Amino acid sequence: MSIQKNIFNYFAPSLKGRVGVGLLFFLLPLFLFAGSLEKGFEALKVYDYFHAKELFEKSFKSHPSGASYGLSTIFYRSDNPFSNVDSAYKFILLSEKYFKTSDAKEKESLLKLSINLPAIADLKEKTIQKAFEKIKTESTIEGYNLFIKKFPHPILKNEAVKMRNKLAFENAKKSSTAQAYKDFIITYPDAEEIKDVQWLYEFTLFNAMTKPNNIETYESFIKNFPQSPYRFQTEDSIFAFSTRNETVEEYQNFIKKYSGNHNVKKAWDRLYSLSTIDFTPNVISKFLSDFPDFPEKPKAKSDLERAQINLFPVQQDGKWGFIDSFGNSIISFTYDWADNFLEGAAVVIVNEKAGYINKANNIIIPLSYDEANSFHNSLAVVKKNVKFGLIHKTGRQILPIEFDDISENENSAEEKIIHALKEGIYKFYDLQGKLLAEGKFEKVGDFSSGRAYIVQNGKYGFINRKGEIVIPASYDWAERFSRRDPFGAQMARVKQNEKFGMIDTAGKIILPCEYDRIDNFSEELVRVVKEKIFGFADMKGNLIIPIKYNYSAEISETNGFRNGLAKVEQKKKRGLIDKTGKIIIPCEYDDIRNFSEELCAVKKAKWGFINRNKKQKIKFQFDYAWDFSEGLARVKIKGKTGFINQQGKQVVSAVYDEVTDFKNKISIATSGEKKGVLDLSGKLIIPCEMDEIEIIGNGMLKLEKNGKSAYFNLSLQKQVWSENGF
Repeated sequence: MSIQKNIFNYFAPSLKGRVGVGLLFFLLPLFLFAGSLEKGFEALKVYDYFHAKELFEKSFKSHPSGASYGLSTIFYRSDNPFSNVDSAYKFILLSEKYFKTSDAKEKESLLKLSINLPAIADLKEKTIQKAFEKIKTESTIEGYNLFIKKFPHPILKNEAVKMRNKLAFENAKKSSTAQAYKDFIITYPDAEEIKDVQWLYEFTLFNAMTKPNNIETYESFIKNFPQSPYRFQTEDSIFAFSTRNETVEEYQNFIKKYSGNHNVKKAWDRLYSLSTIDFTPNVISKFLSDFPDFPEKPKAKSDLERAQINLFPVQQDGKWGFIDSFGNSIISFTYDWADNFLEGAAVVIVNEKAGYINKANNIIIPLSYDEANSFHNSLAVVKKNVKFGLIHKTGRQILPIEFDDISENENSAEEKIIHALKEGIYKFYDLQGKLLAEGKFEKVGDFSSGRAYIVQNGKYGFINRKGEIVIPASYDWAERFSRRDPFGAQMARVKQNEKFGMIDTAGKIILPCEYDRIDNFSEELVRVVKEKIFGFADMKGNLIIPIKYNYSAEISETNGFRNGLAKVEQKKKRGLIDKTGKIIIPCEYDDIRNFSEELCAVKKAKWGFINRNKKQKIKFQFDYAWDFSEGLARVKIKGKTGFINQQGKQVVSAVYDEVTDFKNKISIATSGEKKGVLDLSGKLIIPCEMDEIEIIGNGMLKLEKNGKSAYFNLSLQKQVWSENGF
């Protein structure tokens, strides 16, 4: 009362009449509560939570946003008896609500206390995070449901849903009753575990009636209860038992033995898919011959026609389809993206989901993946929710979608081993998905020659197919083993103390780690380098050609021997030696290439060509010369490139910035930044107007210009299709 009296005495002389006095008493609580709010935050700074809470509650009516923010802060913190995350969330919502309706003057006052929408949003986010951590710690269905209902946080809500569903799934499994699984299905129809739960529900439901759960009991069930509503599921079980390995023989036997089973059509489909997995004309024709009773012969014959057609993915008006080599639209423009056909299947995407189609435009694997790779050896890596899995072309899941990474080695079919990473553990599987070995390594390589490199404590070693370390991790670097000669010798380069060596699959040292560089084997010999001098060693590590030749960047461009000859350098001059070390072309040239079509490009100030008798056949006149290919060789004159024939005549004038060697009678020429295509006569069959030209095989070229694409048929010598705006 004394404070009010003093304030009144201060303002009274300036107030006139009843209106002025009334205004004074209207403003008086605002001054008092403004002080309470500020004092509340002062108390909060010194952790006087009891006084701060009292002051915030006192100022709530006058400054609801600021007071709510203060109360939310008290309830959010864990170092006071008022700590309560639900109350913290309640008051931060009130703070947000009242702040939005506050006038500019109020917001300006609140800003002095560091209260604004970003601050409110930050405390709100922290409160939700704290609530989430609390329900995670408690880990109850009720807690998760309360969080999901109460806190509209998309990311954490999604996490809470997953955790709740996972916990509910675990609870259902502990109960292991059909009713428990049914309750889960009804309650959580969108759960990631729903397929597992549905399977468990059906299995548990039938378990009592089909004990001891073998094919005989299922056969008996159908015989004794032919009208049972569970007949189809029982037939499914018989089908599953009969074709558990999904082989051609199993499907064939199932069709013969269970002709009345509703899965017979599925068995025929699987039998057809397995038998024609490569979708080539030969395998489809063989299937029709081997299985004359196939009920869908028209489909097989249609597939046979399709298999004989080469298809190419094209885009038109934002949608993708496929054309044939004549430019005819074979698969309509219905996909958001499409890849090339490999092994009879192509990846397509619709609504950001990827799957696979065949050349008949049938979806052979549903569009359900976030990413999908092309098939190699009938296997493909797929991705869902940042996790990877492995599928077979039949759609069978080889590895579940739960790995952080899966190797996609095209040679996996030869080695029959795939490695996958999960939670820091590398696991090794066969092509059927059977676990062979596992281990904790920093890194692993693909299997080759029965070995895969591993890294432990920064060092490289090798394991066998059982996961056993057969070569200790003692090297600074190692490569995968590979066949080095026609007889099957397997070796790998290794590095130790900054020097390179070579070992065999038993860990035996073939070449000690004393070389600055070791190249790949070429024609059974390998180039070894010491202190910028090189020679050649054989498969047993014997130095066949002494280390006496100068090593340089130009020498390194050639891997070693080709057609029995290798480039060498002495006294800054170059020549060719054979595999015995005999000088075939003396080291008297500034530079030299290898023989191609009986001629060898050599340089003496300028480039020309000699024959095997060292006789000059084409005079030294070029700035640079390459090897002959299809009777022509690239040459450079005054910075421009063209082609000469074996008589040295310019068949294609040197007017291009760059040309490729002729392959299949064409060369890609570059002029400026544009590309075109030359034929053997030097004629531009495609002008230098393209941004990119890709040789895609089957006599087809893909052209790109200004972000648009087109296809050119070399046999027809014409452009058969182009995207709108090309």
